Amino acid sequence: MNAHTRIALVTAVAGCLAATVGTLLCQPQQAAGTQVEPVQPQPAPILPNDDRIQFIGRIDDRNPLKPRLAYPGTEIRFRVHGASVGLSISSDSDKSALTIVVDHGAPRLQLLHSGRNDLTLTALPAEGDHTFEIIKRTETWQGIFTLESISVPDGAVLLPHPSRAARKLMFVGDSVTCGAGVNNNAICKPDAENPASDVYNSYGLLLGRRLDAETQLVCYGGRGLVRDYRGLAIEDNVLNAPQFLLLAVPSDAPDGRVAWDATRFQPDAIFFSLGTNDFNLQKTKPLDQAKWIETYVSLLRSARALYPKARFLVTEGAIVTDPLLRSMLQRAVAQSADPLVIYVPSQHYPGNSCDGHPTAAQHRQMTDDLEPFFRAQLGW
Repeated sequence: MNAHTRIALVTAVAGCLAATVGTLLCQPQQAAGTQVEPVQPQPAPILPNDDRIQFIGRIDDRNPLKPRLAYPGTEIRFRVHGASVGLSISSDSDKSALTIVVDHGAPRLQLLHSGRNDLTLTALPAEGDHTFEIIKRTETWQGIFTLESISVPDGAVLLPHPSRAARKLMFVGDSVTCGAGVNNNAICKPDAENPASDVYNSYGLLLGRRLDAETQLVCYGGRGLVRDYRGLAIEDNVLNAPQFLLLAVPSDAPDGRVAWDATRFQPDAIFFSLGTNDFNLQKTKPLDQAKWIETYVSLLRSARALYPKARFLVTEGAIVTDPLLRSMLQRAVAQSADPLVIYVPSQHYPGNSCDGHPTAAQHRQMTDDLEPFFRAQLGW
């Protein structure tokens, strides 16, 4: 912990009875002839549909009292006058994790377990107003979580939410865009206490913070344009980019898919980083180049119908070095015949000896590579 942030799990006290949702009423044992002072009720929980709570990214809010966060980088943001705030979250998995940032300070990891998680977030010093950012750190396939409620202690107040950034960016991609492998360790041993996925330090969110832009990630590990890393496609009930671009919750199970209304977020630019997983089987099952290019052009035109004013920046990503992918992308950009579609070359970043995904340091280098290009294209 640093001097400014403390995050702790709240555990229910033995002998407490549930009084209301999110409230515990403790009944101490009463000896004969002893008077017991009545327990004061705790403040009522603040429900997720309170307009002082801000959501960033694609949220499944069909039920505004049970908003679900699936994509990495989706975020809950709020401001509090007071030192602490309670947060109740339900997770459908033991593999989900959060990044918690208080007052724009150092990010802190919070692991989630399956079921209800009651957290207390504390800011120091206690006096004054504090901003809390709760970012989904892990990918959709690692779990989805639901915000149940927020609570503030007596004397604290939930304030109007922060203003949104005027600039907006979207990143469409695979596991690299999702932040997989950012925290790869050099001993090649998974660490359950420090998962390798860390979207907060991925190139897309780094660029968003550098450029002061609200950022939406639309990504899924292992997926491509026409096939995933195993060669599976929508005919196999496996989503790829043309399908998950349209979703708030990407799910291979058809009944788990939740549509997204594109009018809710109109970005200034969309960065497409696709092709790595399409090329995974290129040596044994080569792509039909003409069909792949045709599909990419179709994706760009479908996206143009949804995002009529955005610049589209197209790249091959940091992993694949085959010049054929770059050539196919350049041909797709040319065939789109859209002056706002631009090819952006990517540098190769090899990860480490344990994992081919770019490391945290390499994501910072990717950000350094891309920042001047974004600024030039968008006049920022």
